[in-house]
Amino acid sequence: MNPLSHALSRKGNNFDLVRLLAAVAVVYGHSYLLQAPDGTTDWVRNALGFDGFGAFGVYAFFLMSGILVTASFDRQRSVPRFAALRIARIWPAVAGGSLVSVFILGPLFTTLPLRDYFASGITWANLDNFATIVLKTGWVLPGVFEHNRFGNDICAPLWTLPLEVRCYLIVLVTGMLGLLSSSRGVLIAVALGCAAFVLRIHVPHMQVGLRDFSEMPGGYSFWPEPFFILGMLLYGWREHVDINGLTALALAMVFLVFRDTAGAQPLFYLAFVYGVLWVGTTPMLRRFVPRHDYSYGIYLYGFMVQQCVASLAPELGHNTATLIAAPFILLCAALSWHFVERPVLALCRRRLARPGTPLAAGIATGGPTPN
Repeated sequence: MNPLSHALSRKGNNFDLVRLLAAVAVVYGHSYLLQAPDGTTDWVRNALGFDGFGAFGVYAFFLMSGILVTASFDRQRSVPRFAALRIARIWPAVAGGSLVSVFILGPLFTTLPLRDYFASGITWANLDNFATIVLKTGWVLPGVFEHNRFGNDICAPLWTLPLEVRCYLIVLVTGMLGLLSSSRGVLIAVALGCAAFVLRIHVPHMQVGLRDFSEMPGGYSFWPEPFFILGMLLYGWREHVDINGLTALALAMVFLVFRDTAGAQPLFYLAFVYGVLWVGTTPMLRRFVPRHDYSYGIYLYGFMVQQCVASLAPELGHNTATLIAAPFILLCAALSWHFVERPVLALCRRRLARPGTPLAAGIATGGPTPN
């Protein structure tokens, strides 16, 4: 038996590796959108007929986040501590990214005179991190990337952050109700999470309606939130979730047998989820776990750097453009982690740690859509 609980009860897991692979998948998936003048398209999407690299990277982020954020609340059992850690994990990197985009990227790439660029209210609106994280307001800078294939958008992955925040609220509310400390309670929490996913509250009139399931995120065949909710369920039943390579292989084979049937997509998602869990827990991959969690920085800065390459050399193929962008993305992610994300997290943990309870020993330290 290799239950999920073993990986959650010690540092011997590969969760940082999963997040890194997910971030790289998102970056590579975006390369098809930003370059590809020869008309090439995502080969994973072509092979499956539905989602591609970027979508599966986001799904993996949300799945891991569902597991680890639920574990975080269950471990903390404190609303203020949980909220402080979530804010410390999401906000500083976004704040740093907005400063970089407004004061470095914008002046370098805008087609407007700098006086007009800095006089525009659109420029300064990008520093409203609350709107970015909560209200799903993306970054758009005047005169920047307006002629790119994917025009104007500075950081497309930002659209997932408000979804992540809503998922955090599901954990917060169900945790306050005491539902996350038992497997049966988690079932109720998951049911409430599904209800929150299905229902939509329209402000300011507070009208409650049903989600329009005919509308999906652009380029996606499913939604990220159910993967987070599934992560909550997996955490609640972690003692009963056995992970082994033979089962992962069997699920992959089942999908291949039925790939031309109506059940192909759900079968693939089942194999995908189990495969992510296997990658996150198998000892044979432990040597590849990175020492530092650059995944969030790669997720945020990847698109920005790729847009810069696309602006300077739109004729490049997507593979060449990705190789050129890669070292700059890694540099930005490393600077974000070492000088923004990790120092803020460390400060937050020191301030919140109770005597005899080293908060820094917690599991959930990273994410993407962060954990």
